[in-house]
Amino acid sequence: MSQEARKGTLGAVHPTFNLLKIIRNILIRDLPDNAHLLATGRLCVSLTRVSDGTNVVVSEFDTKEDLIQALICSCFYPLYCGVVPPRYHGTRYVDGALSDNMPYSNLRETITVSPFSGESDISPYGNPFYFHEIHYNNVSIHINFINAYRVVSAFFPPEPEVLAEMCQNGYKDALLFLKENEFLEFQSPLCELTIMEKLDHFPVSCRYNKENKLTDKENITRWRNVNEHSQNILPESINKVFCEAYEYEEIRCPFSVKLCVLPVEMVYLILSRIIDWSPQMWSHLVHICKVTSEMFRLMWMRTFSRRSET
Repeated sequence: MSQEARKGTLGAVHPTFNLLKIIRNILIRDLPDNAHLLATGRLCVSLTRVSDGTNVVVSEFDTKEDLIQALICSCFYPLYCGVVPPRYHGTRYVDGALSDNMPYSNLRETITVSPFSGESDISPYGNPFYFHEIHYNNVSIHINFINAYRVVSAFFPPEPEVLAEMCQNGYKDALLFLKENEFLEFQSPLCELTIMEKLDHFPVSCRYNKENKLTDKENITRWRNVNEHSQNILPESINKVFCEAYEYEEIRCPFSVKLCVLPVEMVYLILSRIIDWSPQMWSHLVHICKVTSEMFRLMWMRTFSRRSET
């Protein structure tokens, strides 16, 4: 996905980059035909209903296409992915993070994971001298420059080397959590990680407890210890992906060449988008008209209520 986002001249905001189309093609290609049966009752997809902004969690899927459409709706971020949200069972939905970033996080059995440093159970190490802390739709995020960079990286993917480092740090954070709470077993799928043997001398804290938080000093100490004892803990299969991505970056066209072909790309894009959009043009126009009329109605009601009060 990062390769596709970085392929165009303008990166992820390049008009030829269609996130939802790429995701749909990948899911159709890679998911088995019985994916909906495997996912039903096990996978919970968080959605935000456009009409009222309510969070909806879907866990029952009738067909493979039904599952894919739910995932497409959960990936739709307004403006970044388009203007008209996709439909699921006739209702328009967008990314569930816009209404609830961590469904079921209040349950004791839930382990919360966040790509931003904060109070989640598994999250990146952040500067302890953060400016402030906010709770955005049920997730804690420290306000600092590192998290600001992570937000930008979420929408504009960096180079493969940076992504590989992020991935490795994620493995370290998860491994430390499992180790500290005695969740690791000798016969486990994680035996592929060579760092397991190097962490045996680390003190193990009490079992998992949401109220038991490490201090900043303890966090810094454990983070430095892991970095000293592990240069690369990623499995070979994941390392191979990043190596291939790095080779792809090396043979990409120079920026000057891509800048020259940008006008041709824009013309091709406009024509292709018109062709793709024509079957759904009427429904999209109706949706835009409904949203516009609803906005004017709310503005009129507020203006009328203020006049009546005066």
